[in-house]
Amino acid sequence: MSDRYAAHIAFMRPALGSPNLGPVLIIVVLMELVFVLAPVFVGAMLPDSWLLLYEAGVTPLGVLAQLLTFGLIAAALVWMVRKFHTRGFWSMVGPLDATIRNLKIVGLAVFVLLVVQTILPPWIMFADLVETRPLLGWAVWIIPAIAALLIQTGTEELYFRGYLQQQCAALSDKPWVWMGIPSVLFGAGHYLNGFGPADGVLYAAWATLLGLACADLTARTGNIGAAIGLHLSNNLFAFMIVAEAGVPSSGLALFLYPPTDHSQFDYGLHTLTEPWIVPEIMTLTLMIGVMWLAARVALRR
Repeated sequence: MSDRYAAHIAFMRPALGSPNLGPVLIIVVLMELVFVLAPVFVGAMLPDSWLLLYEAGVTPLGVLAQLLTFGLIAAALVWMVRKFHTRGFWSMVGPLDATIRNLKIVGLAVFVLLVVQTILPPWIMFADLVETRPLLGWAVWIIPAIAALLIQTGTEELYFRGYLQQQCAALSDKPWVWMGIPSVLFGAGHYLNGFGPADGVLYAAWATLLGLACADLTARTGNIGAAIGLHLSNNLFAFMIVAEAGVPSSGLALFLYPPTDHSQFDYGLHTLTEPWIVPEIMTLTLMIGVMWLAARVALRR
């Protein structure tokens, strides 16, 4: 393992107590079920009027409820890791002080970067907006949104960069294994966020790149704080700045564009061979690369 990943040796050490592949595969399968069933479970507990808000996510409370559902997923992960590996929550996090410090440093650095990108061209096309929410009414949701997004992104980082990265590193010292496999699984979980096969592939590719950036930061620092900070700031902007009106999880966005009828577009896999795909992939890579670089500069690693 290279010197730049020296901190990763201590981070993955808790996984050496149970380095077997079998329990990992069981937890991966069970976690896929938990990711799918947790919203179903929450929905079954809600009255019909609240269920519609929860599933649609077009109001602030609806989006917050969706994000808070990840708390159940985190609890399930911690239970499984304790059951199959006899280790607990903090073993997947890293040293607490360093984790909090790196979360703050990277979260702030990436946040400032995204603010600068937002005010630089290409600007938001205000003339095309269907709605701009009242600024004060939108701002009161910032703190609750940060708290809920911390649970959502923290859960994903705990699983992919904490548990899976550690266990893969216990199985192999090759970075393409312990960085690549969790990142590909993270990306694959985002495939259904697209509007068709081609859009899903692009979404999965973007998420895989984000996963690789977070995996690298985790290995450089020996904790998941930096990964959470990057992920949190990215999602904060994704949820709270611009969205299409009426689409799922748009309830916290400040600026709303008219909804797009995606059925009029062809998102078949064959479109991935068209010329526009090259600049699209370059843009996705640049977006992740700039955030990753900002995080590294802030961490001085």
